Amino acid sequence: METKINKLGKLIEIFDEMSKDLNFGRPSNSEKDVLLNISRQHLLKNQLEINIKNINFIDFEGKPIAKSTLYKVLKNLCEKNLISHLGSVRSSRYKLN
Repeated sequence: METKINKLGKLIEIFDEMSKDLNFGRPSNSEKDVLLNISRQHLLKNQLEINIKNINFIDFEGKPIAKSTLYKVLKNLCEKNLISHLGSVRSSRYKLN
């Protein structure tokens, strides 16, 4: 019989393989939180371009993500080529790659 911990282990393995395929590495908790929030917005709007001003970024525990953390993570995600920043330096528009 498969236990919950075994199922969770399999999900982590799948996630790790996908992260490796994307050449992303294992994301931090903050990166996972931000990616989940962006993914939810993308599914709602069905657009590759998103405006982060339209997203209420919350973490795993349901708490707001600090702006400083958010911008640091967005920069990291851009460096890892998962998203691209659009427009000027102060623009809040991003594109999913």
